[in-house]
Amino acid sequence: MRRFAALTALTITLLGVSACTSDKDKDAAAEATPDDSTCKQLLGDAGLKWLKERTGDKAGLKAESDLKTARSVFHQQVENFYGKAKEPGPKDPLANWFQKAEVCESKKDFTKRGKELEILYGPAATAFDHNVNRASNGGFKIAETPVNSDVKLVDMTDPGGKVTYTLHVKCKIPGTPAEQANEIPLEGQMLDTLTGETSARIHYTHLLYSAKVVANTFGCENKPVIPAEAPASVK
Repeated sequence: MRRFAALTALTITLLGVSACTSDKDKDAAAEATPDDSTCKQLLGDAGLKWLKERTGDKAGLKAESDLKTARSVFHQQVENFYGKAKEPGPKDPLANWFQKAEVCESKKDFTKRGKELEILYGPAATAFDHNVNRASNGGFKIAETPVNSDVKLVDMTDPGGKVTYTLHVKCKIPGTPAEQANEIPLEGQMLDTLTGETSARIHYTHLLYSAKVVANTFGCENKPVIPAEAPASVK
């Protein structure tokens, strides 16, 4: 879930170039000094070291949503989904078009568009036991790798070759129906145009670490087993 800021035109009286700072400059300053605590939680020491080495220690960190907010958003969307499922009449085909919270972003310059690393978490649009493994879907190549009964990995490659590293975790959120863990699993995504890293295994190592942190924070009642590494078949 990416934030889109709305810009409002303001009429101001300029008293001198040195006496005022534009809203744009203020926004840029705020973006340049973001809160990085959630990213540090999700990446851990090994992930932070990897990011530092791959970017020459020039990338900053920020989070649009902390984990408490991400959990609240997840729970609300699940609650809405099951509430609508009980309503009479035809169902909205986009009822499970869930949003994800951007819980970590890394860039070399937050004031400009450019290469970035993002980690997002939210409800998955497909059930855990739904096999999404297929050669192509509208130009996207999708490949699924089972890990265990609680976790699976899903590579999604767009027509331009950009890979989104995705994992699904059976996570029973407190206060939701028993079937939620399978029907609406937790989904984590990592998109990386920043580091130049080509190894799926390395990306999944850091994404799996973050999944453990998220699962603990979300309080998954079923205690999913999330390994430290991807299966040996993932290179």
